[in-house]
Amino acid sequence: MDIEKHKHIFVELHEHIKQKADKSLSDLVEYAHKIECFLQTTFVSNNEAVNDRNPKQLNSLIQPVQNYLHDFIEIVEHLTLWLELQIPSYSDNEDFRIVVQNEILDDIASMKAQCIIYMGRFVEYREQRAQANKELFKQPTFDDNYHLISNLDHQFHRNLKLMLMELKSYILRICNLLTKNKDLLERQSFHRQHINNYF
Repeated sequence: MDIEKHKHIFVELHEHIKQKADKSLSDLVEYAHKIECFLQTTFVSNNEAVNDRNPKQLNSLIQPVQNYLHDFIEIVEHLTLWLELQIPSYSDNEDFRIVVQNEILDDIASMKAQCIIYMGRFVEYREQRAQANKELFKQPTFDDNYHLISNLDHQFHRNLKLMLMELKSYILRICNLLTKNKDLLERQSFHRQHINNYF
């Protein structure tokens, strides 16, 4: 086993992960701005609510929201990996730092889990709407089926807006947590010791 070679590879990987994390943090700030603009221009027009019962319009909103959620999950994966690699060993007498980093990781994991739940709601909406359309096809004169579809669309439109508002909140919270604890998370003296611990 070539320890020096593996150590060199690990150092390169560690640096690459850190660069990805740095870029992810700046990407998050841009995403928060994009989401805010999307909320303002898409869900509100001339201070009037956009027609949330127009299926075509609703369908045009679904893909962008899915993209925002998917990209957020991918970005926090990079941040999570970097944070996990920054956690010192318990023998380093860094108990406070470890607690802070674990709390940040728990917060991010909770946000990511919620976004995964949101992704599942798109499938649920499609399934419920397909079932309602099936019933409408069987009984086209039954008004309740029309109302059900309309209510499903209305509710999902509201959910899309809430998802984006929550996502923007998650992004700002992550940026706030990482910015406040930047010095604690990026001690240069620790970086070298951390790599040495592996080999």
